Amino acid sequence: MGYLLTTCCYIAAFSPSVALFYTFIAHDPVRIILFFLGAFFWLVSLLFSSLAWFGWSQIVSNSFLTPLAVCIVAQEISRVGYFMLLKKAQRGLNKITEQGQVSVAPGVSDLHNARHMLALVCGLGMGVIAALFYTMNAFAAFSGPGTIGLPEALQKGYLDPNRAGKFLPLYYVLSAQLLTLFNVTWTIMVWDTCHKISRIPSAFVPGVAAFVSHLLVSYLSALNSRGFYVPVFSVQFLILLICIAYCNVIMGGTIHSFVNAIGQSFVDAATLKHLRTVLEERRRRTQQQSVPDEPLTERAGPSSSTEMT
Repeated sequence: MGYLLTTCCYIAAFSPSVALFYTFIAHDPVRIILFFLGAFFWLVSLLFSSLAWFGWSQIVSNSFLTPLAVCIVAQEISRVGYFMLLKKAQRGLNKITEQGQVSVAPGVSDLHNARHMLALVCGLGMGVIAALFYTMNAFAAFSGPGTIGLPEALQKGYLDPNRAGKFLPLYYVLSAQLLTLFNVTWTIMVWDTCHKISRIPSAFVPGVAAFVSHLLVSYLSALNSRGFYVPVFSVQFLILLICIAYCNVIMGGTIHSFVNAIGQSFVDAATLKHLRTVLEERRRRTQQQSVPDEPLTERAGPSSSTEMT
């Protein structure tokens, strides 16, 4: 039963990531490389964050807020560094590509025109690896044997009133989903600032919004240990909607189009539009295959006799 629970948790936690990967990344080899490179940059930021956390813990004990802020700064710096790396790769590819020819790596060299898509790809890579590191120890504990929290409760003689109990797997699944999507939105906002900061003085606003929302979401997560699971997830989900709406505006959309898209998505989900589309396409193909071919008719031309003299 424990392994079944762990498998279900992994499927539920990473189902949005799989959907985004299949839709935007799987068909392009360059995007797949950039996806894994984004995960690598997040791991580098985790390394520096761990070193900073270890050093700070030697100076100040029982400190949480300051090392957490350092971790967030390291992650945002890694996003900026990733953007600078791709920008440099773009310049190099433009130099070796002759004018009028197709670049050897269109997904990278076309950074100016596809930067939002690349931000989604790279942010998804960061989000997936972050969610994996966040959940894998807990999901491994879910696989058994035993019950989480029971040994400590037996030793102390009482249960922690703030514990999540049977809803703990659900909270971890929701946290992983939110963390993945947040990393996508933060990358889009930070990269938009990096792209426009040299030309537009007010371009720092998306980057500041990403940093502030990252701090707020992380500090809200600390309240889960006090039992405020439902309020924390409600506020985090609201912040995620605001970040997605802001990213939609950055990419050229409007709040009105964003609201309409959300409403249409609910309608499509309620009416099973995707399933109906697949069935309709299959029925159309079946009808095309069932149409008999027209028989070939022999056409006899006028007979003519020729005499050879």
